[in-house]
Amino acid sequence: MNKLTSIICFCLVFLFIASCERPDLTSDIERAYDYASCITIDGNMWSPKASSTMNWDDAVSYCNNLTECDYWDWHLPTISELRTLIQNCSGTVTGGSCGVTDSCLSSLSCWSEESCHSCSYDESGGYSKLGDTGWFWSSSVLSDLSNFAWSVYFDDGYVSYYHKYEGTYVRCVR
Repeated sequence: MNKLTSIICFCLVFLFIASCERPDLTSDIERAYDYASCITIDGNMWSPKASSTMNWDDAVSYCNNLTECDYWDWHLPTISELRTLIQNCSGTVTGGSCGVTDSCLSSLSCWSEESCHSCSYDESGGYSKLGDTGWFWSSSVLSDLSNFAWSVYFDDGYVSYYHKYEGTYVRCVR
């Protein structure tokens, strides 16, 4: 009788478990994919590259309104934050000879063609830790030319400035 009781109990438990509603894992899978598209480098989380180029004002708005990887506190990176993505170009990596940083935004006293454009052209993405190519906006505005903002050209690790109405790529940071 004990054996029969055990079998009946086992069957009842099995039927109970089998009849329970299974969780929908779709949202968990989507969330995992969403997190995988954001990358953390040196303590900063970077969003996926925007799907199209945009002017500076639209780039600021895009990042301020972005919800990605379950976060909504994104911003357009400063020039110092954006420079942390440069690799393989000794003049423009963080701490390189290019003087453009968050604390030095003048095109006259911080920037020089020699130090901020010191690497050769290579569109393979090798100058970006994220494999980016093309121009990318920073939120940093030139202190002596307010219609221009600092940017990075990842095809050669070039730190320079662009007129705000021009269209470049965007990658937001938090």
